[in-house]
Amino acid sequence: MLESARIMKRRKNEVNMRTVRAWWFFVVATAMLVVAVVTSSCGGDERRAERLWRQAIACVEKGDTQGAVDRLQKIIDTFPDSEVAERARDQIIVYRGLATAVENYPMRRARELMVQIARAIESFRRENRRSPATLDELVPAKLTSVPLDPWDRPFQYETTSRGYRLRCLGASGAPQGSAAAAGLLVVDGEFRAVSP
Repeated sequence: MLESARIMKRRKNEVNMRTVRAWWFFVVATAMLVVAVVTSSCGGDERRAERLWRQAIACVEKGDTQGAVDRLQKIIDTFPDSEVAERARDQIIVYRGLATAVENYPMRRARELMVQIARAIESFRRENRRSPATLDELVPAKLTSVPLDPWDRPFQYETTSRGYRLRCLGASGAPQGSAAAAGLLVVDGEFRAVSP
């Protein structure tokens, strides 16, 4: 009887061995799949941040500093702990300053040109005891040529009973406008606020 009982009682790993092997294969395959997904998703944010970095650099190369600033800010906001965000924090300061300089350049250049013309007018006034009737009278003795403003328009010049008025209409091309486009006014050698 002992012999038949032993035959009837088998160890657990002897019964349904194929099912056990299939179960272990499923567990190992699932674990490998989870590891692969976790590993690939960890570098995903860094790759997206790196792609935005390359886009920002491309914007700078095209001269679009504001586009570069926008992309760098997106990197900093979206991926704050990444290595790319560290680089973006360093560079955004430079590109913001550059964007501001590019934006302000035309008005700054107009101001420089007006100073140059006003100095020529003042020199002419000292020598001739009168203001020139037109800016063309300053050429070639005081100026090599009458410059145009940064928007390729002539400066407006008029004589007054006491001196002269020199005006740059700014980006708008009209006497009034927003602060950035309003223009500049020189009266008798001094900058004045532009009145509407």
